[in-house]
Amino acid sequence: MTEPEGLERDFPLARLTTIRTGGPADFYVRPDSAARLAELLAWTDVEGIEVGVVGSGSNLLVADAGFRGLVMKLDGALASIGRDGNRLLCGGGARLPQASARAAREGLSGLEFGVNIPGTVGGAVKMNANAYGGDLSRVLEWVEVATASGTERRVPADLGFSYRRSDLAPREVVARAAFALEPAEPDQVKATLAGMRERRKAAQPSGIKTFGSTFKNPDDP
Repeated sequence: MTEPEGLERDFPLARLTTIRTGGPADFYVRPDSAARLAELLAWTDVEGIEVGVVGSGSNLLVADAGFRGLVMKLDGALASIGRDGNRLLCGGGARLPQASARAAREGLSGLEFGVNIPGTVGGAVKMNANAYGGDLSRVLEWVEVATASGTERRVPADLGFSYRRSDLAPREVVARAAFALEPAEPDQVKATLAGMRERRKAAQPSGIKTFGSTFKNPDDP
């Protein structure tokens, strides 16, 4: 199968991680549409090339030897954020804190817990992100998952959610997600976000190279 256009070779992955370490990827690309994403996944499937997706790089440790395969970082429409009624529609590459802030400005509540999670929407779905009593699986309505054969829509029941896990396979990439939120006063939601940011600032260092939180929360009593 012909190699897709626009691939960068020997891309230094240290540029993409918060701790700024890691060797090169054989191939690197920033797909900006679901069609482009499916094209890339089909190529890697036929050629037997490993696939990695980098979001915000906040919980990613890359070996000095790098990654033997294709690394993708979602861009363009795949990183967009928009409103549809009481839904927030996000590309898989959209940053979760920005999605939380956008929801607040739109007067939508339910995604506040994501304001301090330094990752992307796709990564949050993959890991069933949770914080401050909020849980992604509770507000997720559906996701569009790109595979080598195209894009399909799945609901939370199809994703096998458990504590910070889902059943998404390595070659399945979240292209878009819809969150079903509740109408609320924008100022009230913004105040909640401000309080959460202050809690994070008081509890964790900022402005330094770090993975962020690496512990497991205790089970509810």
